[in-house]
Amino acid sequence: MNDKIKSAQDDLAFLRTIVEGSGGAGLGVAGGALYSGAGLIYGLQCLVYYGQEIGLIRLGAVGNQVLAWLPTVIFVIMMTVVIVIERKRSSGGVTNRAVNAAFTGAGIANLALILIFASAAARNHDFRYWLFHPAVVFVLQGAVWYVIFVLRKRMWMALVAAGWIMSGVALGMLINRADLYLLIAGLGLFAWMMVPGYVMMRQAMRQAVRPA
Repeated sequence: MNDKIKSAQDDLAFLRTIVEGSGGAGLGVAGGALYSGAGLIYGLQCLVYYGQEIGLIRLGAVGNQVLAWLPTVIFVIMMTVVIVIERKRSSGGVTNRAVNAAFTGAGIANLALILIFASAAARNHDFRYWLFHPAVVFVLQGAVWYVIFVLRKRMWMALVAAGWIMSGVALGMLINRADLYLLIAGLGLFAWMMVPGYVMMRQAMRQAVRPA
């Protein structure tokens, strides 16, 4: 009987740890910086494309090639640095592991979606198939942030989740309007990725210096 009571107490403590957490989203300083940086560089990429679409910018062939690849090169370098840093750090508790698992799962799903939509666009010789990929990724990010909201119970996280999902739906409906598509994508990446990433980074920094 005592063993059953002890087991039940351990289960309750585990659930309480998940629900209460430490207040932050759980990616840590480096992870928050990476998330924020990704929102910044890809948001800028979308807005530059938007400027070109409405005639404000003219990049030329070389400029378009640079714009297409440079953000991803920068992101891969940033991600490599974060992986090296995070491997030397502890996982930071049950909630942080759950949050990291949610983001990792979304990342794995994104890789699969790239293959699905890229192959569909190539087979059908229609770039519009590929345009559905960012829309689905936005919705997946919204699902991840809903999980974070459930774990952390912070209303701003629910707002981020709703923002991702609504932006994703809008992108799916605007694949024939390149200007609006790019504008919503760029502003969405700033609002729902860059800003929350910065917030996560600041929260993790405060927790790191907080006395035990």
